[in-house]
Amino acid sequence: MKKGIIAVLVTVLFVSGCGLFRETIKVNKAIEYKQNIDQAKNPARAELIRKELKKKRVKLEGVLVKDVVGSTNIDYNFSVVVAVPYNGKSVECYVYAKDWYNQEDVKTISKLIPGKSKIDVVGDFGRFFTLLDDSYTKIEILNANISIREGK
Repeated sequence: MKKGIIAVLVTVLFVSGCGLFRETIKVNKAIEYKQNIDQAKNPARAELIRKELKKKRVKLEGVLVKDVVGSTNIDYNFSVVVAVPYNGKSVECYVYAKDWYNQEDVKTISKLIPGKSKIDVVGDFGRFFTLLDDSYTKIEILNANISIREGK
């Protein structure tokens, strides 16, 4: 009986550490966090908001694949680039799947056709970054699960 209880506790701790019990948000909610970070006059407050956001998972539904590129993140081989409309602007999302240990992710990514494939994504929020281009901001989505909706 004790071994069973210990096994259940270990499983619950492992699963919670893997992010299955993390809150899932959409891009518009992540942008609200960004605006709060940008408006924070106190850098410690901005850091607390960033840490809170790092505990979230981001969900994208039916987004069109813009491109599949080599990764600039050292922990990944590939990045799927999608653009999500937000208030008349574009939020570019760089989606990273753990392709180095899961061949299914590589197979899924290899079937994506830029400009044609639509995908669903759920992954860990990574960070915001901005480049000098037309997008409002860019978001890294890490440890993502990618499923193809259409356009294989």
